[in-house]
Amino acid sequence: MNPTEEICTAINNEVFCFAALADTTKGTIYSDLTGRFPLQSYAGMQYIFIAYIYDQNYIIIRPMKNRSEASMVEVFQDVYRMLQQRGTNPSLHVMDNECSKAIKTFVADQKTTIQLVEPHNHRVNAAEVAVKTAKYHFIASLATVAPECPLQLWCSFLPQVETSLNLLRTSRRNPMKSAYGDLHGAFDYNKTPMVPIGTLAVVYEDPDDHGTWAPHGTDTYYVEPAMEHYRN
Repeated sequence: MNPTEEICTAINNEVFCFAALADTTKGTIYSDLTGRFPLQSYAGMQYIFIAYIYDQNYIIIRPMKNRSEASMVEVFQDVYRMLQQRGTNPSLHVMDNECSKAIKTFVADQKTTIQLVEPHNHRVNAAEVAVKTAKYHFIASLATVAPECPLQLWCSFLPQVETSLNLLRTSRRNPMKSAYGDLHGAFDYNKTPMVPIGTLAVVYEDPDDHGTWAPHGTDTYYVEPAMEHYRN
């Protein structure tokens, strides 16, 4: 096969290239897992699943409890559901060779063709670069977390990490939009303000929920904006 495009990027003083197998008229998705996160989250999450949507240049970040078949199917269902709700249904899914029968069945049911990448071949799966990009952005975001904030909240940080990362990326099919804007629509900072993850905050408590002389708020940590609420 002679790919029409080869994409290169420099990471850690190494030039990293992969063959772009994407069909921009139909949609291509790449996926891979990161290594195990150093701490298990309070929700029991241990891994991070990365999916890369070629057309929009969008990186999807999802937590996973483990590498079991059930966890993989659950995260695949979540990713495909989100894409289909936004009018995107991939026709080609490129993933590593460790693909279970259940995953193959699910992807096939979505009318999506599967292409497996043999072990140690880093030139085909574009998710390899997406994984590094997502990890570096997450590490940079964790650098501003309040020192006393428990790192076991890390899986709750991922929605904002994904949003902020894709607001910084340009859509491939529409360079006038961010990757986020192309998939989800324009982000309204007035409606949905964001602050650094892990910021110490105070949550207001209604007078009916606390004693007469009790504090009117509870100490907490900010993890992500409430996307369906106004300025929450």
